Amino acid sequence: MGKSKVMVAVRDAVTVESLVTLACQLSQSMDADLVALHVVEVPALTPIEVDDENLDRAGKEILAHAKRVAGKFPLPLSTELLRAREAGEAIVGEATDQGVELLVMGHHKPHPHTIGEALLGGIVQYVAHHAPCRVIVQIPAPEQT
Repeated sequence: MGKSKVMVAVRDAVTVESLVTLACQLSQSMDADLVALHVVEVPALTPIEVDDENLDRAGKEILAHAKRVAGKFPLPLSTELLRAREAGEAIVGEATDQGVELLVMGHHKPHPHTIGEALLGGIVQYVAHHAPCRVIVQIPAPEQT
């Protein structure tokens, strides 16, 4: 049996700092390897393998930011950039493939379409129900006025 693994799914630049910090702290306490994952959701009419650097640019910047945050901790961070039609399915698939013990992800409520999305979010809800491991969801604190 190999070393435990923690995965942090990072979606945007706003949440990278807090999510990666939390994942680093958890990885240290578990003595686990840490991987940051960003999924680029590719529209249905665009081929997944299309050679388009613009498609991956934001994800690469987010993962570079994750590396900088993790650099404050004494543990290495590996990164994965995936393209998929559905982020939730890609996150679960990667967690399964890598034998992840703990998955850390964030949730924000931009404009929910269903009560489930309002409570948990579409991607987070999918991952929470299908992940092969424990899932920690970080919900941002309400903005202070």
